[in-house]
Amino acid sequence: MSPRPRNKANKGLPQNLYLDARRGTYRYKRPTDGKWFPFGPDRAKAIDAAKQLNLEFMRGADLVNKVQGAGSDLFVAFLDKYEREILPPRELAKGTLDLYAVRFRQFRAAWPTQAVDEITIRMVAELLDSLTPRAANQARALLVDIFNHAAAKGLCPDNPAASTIARIEKKQRKRHTVEGLRAIREQAPAWLQNAIDLALITAQRRTDILAMRFDDVRDGFLYVVQQKTAKASDAAWIRFRVTAELQAVLARCRDNVPSPFLIHRRPERKRQKQAEQKEHWTKVEERYLTRAFKDARDAAGCYSGWSEEEMPGFHEIRALSLHLYKKAGKDGQKIAGHASEEMTRNYQRDHADVVWSEAVPDLDITEFAG
Repeated sequence: MSPRPRNKANKGLPQNLYLDARRGTYRYKRPTDGKWFPFGPDRAKAIDAAKQLNLEFMRGADLVNKVQGAGSDLFVAFLDKYEREILPPRELAKGTLDLYAVRFRQFRAAWPTQAVDEITIRMVAELLDSLTPRAANQARALLVDIFNHAAAKGLCPDNPAASTIARIEKKQRKRHTVEGLRAIREQAPAWLQNAIDLALITAQRRTDILAMRFDDVRDGFLYVVQQKTAKASDAAWIRFRVTAELQAVLARCRDNVPSPFLIHRRPERKRQKQAEQKEHWTKVEERYLTRAFKDARDAAGCYSGWSEEEMPGFHEIRALSLHLYKKAGKDGQKIAGHASEEMTRNYQRDHADVVWSEAVPDLDITEFAG
């Protein structure tokens, strides 16, 4: 065991034993692989155990059960466990899990062979620096949680992600104009036009619009369960009265493609693997909608002079919708599904009763749809 410099806090302690001044506890660094083990606040017991371990390691044997048999834990292995055991009880929404999956791929690519306790603050910082501010902050928040769980298991002495600094995000994306969105809609295929119309008249998010089904329309209402938060069970329940304006959009959604979804498309080629992964072969995935909207926006040539970061996407239709509702003197709060006294925001699976917030989507969108 090679000697290492001792600071005042570790002065008088056996080799490989350290004092965690922040917690007032001791920890032992196994000399064979650098893995850390918490030894608690009792100084005498920690010193005694460290001396025994040092002696046995010098003899080439492990006698302390806490250390015995524990191999080096790879970060990718712990990440697998995090996905498999820690995330499921949180009941995260599909959109959140999809975002996490992107980050997990980045983490695995960055540290494919490193042990959990080998990942340093600098390594985390370099990864975060390679991302945009928004992506970096998302990745940082996720890494902080991952390393918190790893530290709680004794796999690392502290949390390297927590020592990094969150980036400042500047909101660069601009809002749609009526003229701009009209031009985009004219370049869009029929299914995307329907999605734009639904977004305008209901002010719902992309995820909720793509989840709308024909059988959600019943008894004169369109029923929507908004998955607006990270936790799937923390949803908003809203029913839209089928007004003449909404009925016109619903009618346009019906075509000769047999699909349970309001927004659907017939793929140019039905790939078996993709069909098996989808809920239905006609379902439009979020990424596909985003890409199709960008293609239509580029074809329209609107918003000239704006940078790519400033270009509004499908999500920004929601802001335009709420602006138009307000301009027309209508209540956009209920349409959007924002918090109100009538809304049940914390629906629990064990509760049988659901309170639906009612909204009247009566925005005139003829200037877009004709």
